[in-house]
Amino acid sequence: MASKEFSEEHMYSFVDFFEPSQPLEIDAYDAYIIGVPEGRLSQENEACALAPDFIRKEFYNLYQGDWSTTLLDLGNLKIGKTVQDTYFALQEIIAPLLDAGKVVIVLGGGHDLIVPIYKSHCTLSKPLNFASADAYFDFQDEDYFHSRAFLSKLISSKEALLQHYSILGYQSYLNSPKQKDLLESMNFELLRLGDLKNAVEEVEPSVRDIDHLSVDLSVLRNADAPANVYSSPNGLSAEELCAIVRYAGMSNRLQSLLLSELNPEIDALSVSSKLYAQALWCFVEGLNQSRDDFPDNSLNNFQRFTVAANASTELVFYKSLLSGRWWIEIPQVGNGLDRSLLPCSYSDYKSACEGDFSNRLLKKIF
Repeated sequence: MASKEFSEEHMYSFVDFFEPSQPLEIDAYDAYIIGVPEGRLSQENEACALAPDFIRKEFYNLYQGDWSTTLLDLGNLKIGKTVQDTYFALQEIIAPLLDAGKVVIVLGGGHDLIVPIYKSHCTLSKPLNFASADAYFDFQDEDYFHSRAFLSKLISSKEALLQHYSILGYQSYLNSPKQKDLLESMNFELLRLGDLKNAVEEVEPSVRDIDHLSVDLSVLRNADAPANVYSSPNGLSAEELCAIVRYAGMSNRLQSLLLSELNPEIDALSVSSKLYAQALWCFVEGLNQSRDDFPDNSLNNFQRFTVAANASTELVFYKSLLSGRWWIEIPQVGNGLDRSLLPCSYSDYKSACEGDFSNRLLKKIF
């Protein structure tokens, strides 16, 4: 990509590019971009392997924000002889970055790349919260594995570190009710498209406490992002996706983002590539707006509110004085004396004051 195409104000000048002849100093950057042109398991959408450089072209043509976050583009991963070879190479690259506390942005490629990303997170040996913005559950019953049937592989992995999984923007008529019942029985969070569109800001608590967010282009409505063979007339709008990805960037916990399933061969006027580029821009903006705002008694950085849920139960809410974000205190499973804080919204607090509770709070508290 020739630099003469861009001015000093463009993202091309903001991001550094890895030189293979130079040693990689991990601590020198806050976030890393890597392209993975792997689409062999994206059934009928294999050309998504071409997407990384199309996204880059649009991303580096955007103007910079007023940011301090440092980014390094590692280039594209060399694809292995088999898909498993690619997975192994990606794990080897990502794991040390995560271990160093860095943020990794993966430009796919297929949504199945979530598997090596998950295994990289597992090297940290901590319970994991993952989320996908996807029109589909990707929890098919077939015996074989592909980019639309990977969730069962994560759930049954030998690492067994997947503590919570959220699916944002799924469409009921595209998914099996039996699979929905099964996933809900596992306490996974399923946020239906209609509910999300009614109040996109209510997704912020769901992504505040995650380690990884994947975006499958099928979650977008076809009019906004046509470059996916499984797209639908209904779906998220471009603005809604950018808002969700920005919220993810603001999370103090999230360490990886995957943008997947963009097929440049059917991307009229590069609309989808432009959208992913703009979503990536919003993610970087979110990284720059991230604040260490978790309620801390020693810092006295919060306001505390108590709401009577019933005659025997009081709910305790916390509001950050730094960011205005909200949490609710919940009992830890197995020991009623221990407490933990669950991200929530101002709307959750207002509803609780009126004796009404969101599904998120009902599952965790009652």
